[in-house]
Amino acid sequence: MLPRRLHVQAGLLLQLVAAALVAVGQEEAAEGESFGDRCQAHFTAGLPEFVLDTDASVENGATFLSSPSVERGRDCVRACCKHPQCNLALVEKVPGGDEEDGIHSCFLLDCLYEQAFVCKFARKDGFLNYVKKDVYEAYVAMRGKGHRDDRPPVARAWMEMKVQPNEPVTLRGSESFDDHGIVNYEWTLLSGDDSLVMEKETDHVVVTNLQEGTYIFQLTVTDTSGQKGSTNITVTVLNAEQTVEHCLAPYKVGRCRASFPRWYYNPETQQCQEFTFGGCKPNKNNYIREEECKLACKNVQGAVEKRNEPDVQGFNRLRNINVTTSQSHCVDMPDTGRCDDSIPRWYYNPFAQKCRRFTYGGCEGNKNNFEEEEVCMKSCEGVTKEDLIGQRWSTYEARQAGLSSFETAIAVLLAVCIMIVLAILGYFFLKNRKTYRRRRQPATAANSTLSSVLSTTEDTEHLVYNSTTKPI
Repeated sequence: MLPRRLHVQAGLLLQLVAAALVAVGQEEAAEGESFGDRCQAHFTAGLPEFVLDTDASVENGATFLSSPSVERGRDCVRACCKHPQCNLALVEKVPGGDEEDGIHSCFLLDCLYEQAFVCKFARKDGFLNYVKKDVYEAYVAMRGKGHRDDRPPVARAWMEMKVQPNEPVTLRGSESFDDHGIVNYEWTLLSGDDSLVMEKETDHVVVTNLQEGTYIFQLTVTDTSGQKGSTNITVTVLNAEQTVEHCLAPYKVGRCRASFPRWYYNPETQQCQEFTFGGCKPNKNNYIREEECKLACKNVQGAVEKRNEPDVQGFNRLRNINVTTSQSHCVDMPDTGRCDDSIPRWYYNPFAQKCRRFTYGGCEGNKNNFEEEEVCMKSCEGVTKEDLIGQRWSTYEARQAGLSSFETAIAVLLAVCIMIVLAILGYFFLKNRKTYRRRRQPATAANSTLSSVLSTTEDTEHLVYNSTTKPI
């Protein structure tokens, strides 16, 4: 009976030790995954049903960074966290796999150009998109302002400029727009050397006496109903080291096979010249607009540096993904362009599913720009807010948040059940131990006295018997 009881108690002890080891292992695993958890918290949930329109994105200034060899979606996001410029992790799923595991490819991109979100997306199954939350939320906020009735004005300007010391800079707010018109433009210096000089005009300001360093200006516009909108502009006055990177690096086509028109500064001719960019791994002497190049490298002289070409294959795979973009322009915001004309045009609003008026400046802009309402409606027929990645994302994340809450509740319930089971096991272990000790208690004082009396009587009888029966 005793060995069996000891065997049961030993089994209970082993179960308790195993449970403790599991808890310790889970704690260590949680510590090991802390970087991944922190990283994941900075990204949106992986939105399905959209893929990057690579050519349109790179044309607007997006940068392909790399295509790491990883096996899970979460590892792709972690790779993005480790790259300081990465804000989009695009995952190509294995057919039939779940949303995070068994991925086929991982692509990392920088979707910011002049601090604006420039990536374009098209509807396509089999992909997941993870975007840094701060970048995505700024994009959604800007899109939200652009499709409401009597919406606040949208302040727009070059978000980031690079110039040489003591060169004058003109900050323009003419790209700002409002459905009922803008009545006031206000420029404010937020940070930087305040020895500069600002000459303000109606919708722009000329800044002189700029020294090496970084300046941040804020443009605030006011519409006819008093609503305001603002944006920040960063002006970097290049020092000697930065000038080498932005103006003296050789133009770099790269090993990718795309074809995008770009500008670079040629120090031998002291002019900005056009070249064909392959689409990935650019250096800093790479400008979308000639005006940017001229502003950054005016009158710069020096020898051209030599750079090695990196080998990148992921970008070519990304470009080969078949994307239908015939109506992708229909979700773009109306873009007035950089010129100052006032030309009435039509743009398609996917929220209202109607074409509406806006004023076009006369140059640049985007393809959501039509001379006639009928042409606009025909071009964008059937496009709704569901074709806008931001709208789909908000619905998807709400659904994911609901699933996450349910999973958390299940995890808490399981933890409570485990604690109850451990408490019951501990109770029975202590109870059995107490019972075993009670059964093996030593003799009491009363029992000791009785035993002594019996022993004395037996001894006396033994002596009497011996004395009376001893032969004479």
